[in-house]
Amino acid sequence: MEAIAPDQVRAEVRTFWNLFCTKDKTGFNRLYSPTATVFAADARRSESARLMLVRRERELFGPASLVKAQLGDIAVQLLTPHLAVASYPLHFSVTRNLPNGLRVQVDVPFTRVTQVFQREENGGLTIIHEHMSSAEPTSPKTLPAEASSVR
Repeated sequence: MEAIAPDQVRAEVRTFWNLFCTKDKTGFNRLYSPTATVFAADARRSESARLMLVRRERELFGPASLVKAQLGDIAVQLLTPHLAVASYPLHFSVTRNLPNGLRVQVDVPFTRVTQVFQREENGGLTIIHEHMSSAEPTSPKTLPAEASSVR
């Protein structure tokens, strides 16, 4: 099996955010190992990737939601020939509808992301651990009624 190269990890990170922002559920779900653990930026504890995928699909992949991401430089550490860590800053923004009907936006200009990638037997890379955090506290901003349509 071929060893992981840093540029492969960087490409996979870019693919991750492209799939996230375009709300490609099928492609996005394939990025995670079934046993992966995830710390979301607003989470108090980790959760399984399976649970996170269901939650993200419900909250962020609907037709009325909007996800934007601007990646900073992606640093890659090769731990073994088949295990690598990507860490990078990110400006992350989400607009979505809450269950109570309100439309909110959360802007996280100083997001930090760490993802651990593993080379699978089929040659692909999968995320086995992910941790997102914010350098500053954030809170949802309720959008006015005239801003409730996705642009």
